[in-house]
Amino acid sequence: MTTSIIDGHVAAADLKRARSGISIYRSITFQPDQGAEWVVKNAVVKQNVADALLPGARGRFYLYNAFDVKGIHGVRTSDGQSIFGFPGNNQKLFLVLGIFNLIWVAFTIVVRGGVPLLGAAGMVLCIVGYIFMSKGQREAQAQFDGDAGHVAK
Repeated sequence: MTTSIIDGHVAAADLKRARSGISIYRSITFQPDQGAEWVVKNAVVKQNVADALLPGARGRFYLYNAFDVKGIHGVRTSDGQSIFGFPGNNQKLFLVLGIFNLIWVAFTIVVRGGVPLLGAAGMVLCIVGYIFMSKGQREAQAQFDGDAGHVAK
């Protein structure tokens, strides 16, 4: 997983939809304090962080990219707020689908005496996805916690 930091302000935020505590943006445009504007497309953001991503909001923004999912996982605003939220819906999805595939494989072994290749491949994909998303969450938390002394300007 990769993480990065932007010091600056939100120039624009185009919300696609918000449901179940997760907001998905078509794009979020940041204007860093130094350098050219930075656009994050299809950003997945937990609602507590999304509430701070209003145009004009100034501070330090923490970005992640894990298993082809990208977004903002933390904000330290210029008024002193520290907000962290990593969207864990994909982890839950991988876990549920992995359990479903495990049951399917076990059932097929008992009933037919063979392993369904699609079920086995799905189980492996779910395990890999769960591991990468969990690793991404740990790295995002470590990045945010490691920068705890920062005060946004």
